Amino acid sequence: MGLLGHLVLVTFLAAAINLGVSFVENWKAASASGTYVVDDFEITVCYLGPPVGFYPRFFVFVGLLLAVVGVFRRTFPRSIMATVGIAGALVAYVCWWLDSYRVFRNFTDFDIKFLNNPEIKQVSYLYNGTLLDVCVAASLVVCFVLLIDRLLSRKRRGLIPD
Repeated sequence: MGLLGHLVLVTFLAAAINLGVSFVENWKAASASGTYVVDDFEITVCYLGPPVGFYPRFFVFVGLLLAVVGVFRRTFPRSIMATVGIAGALVAYVCWWLDSYRVFRNFTDFDIKFLNNPEIKQVSYLYNGTLLDVCVAASLVVCFVLLIDRLLSRKRRGLIPD
């Protein structure tokens, strides 16, 4: 496992931490739901499901798990498994960004300013995204380029049959 393997492993650990933080926030929101009595008024707090960024983070985690398994394998399809896992994680981020873009376009159609709004959390136009999401996405791009380069250089050297 060379430098590329370590980079994939560190990216996987960052994605795991990111998913863990999102899971804890989701769990806190779910446990806060219920009926409360405040000043003789009954207030019902509803839980409507996980936040917007939970499922994309989960798919990124699964893709990186596949990539880490591919990196640690000793047989031939290891680079291919790692590339497929990294590509799957990148697709999850791209789909999340496209969905966020669509939501933000709807906000602007109704004259809702979302860039400096404290109620709408976003980083780099990822709805409910964090700075760690942007770092993981950038690391995924670097890993993907390096893995594609590794696959193409092996093919040029004749190590992979056509």
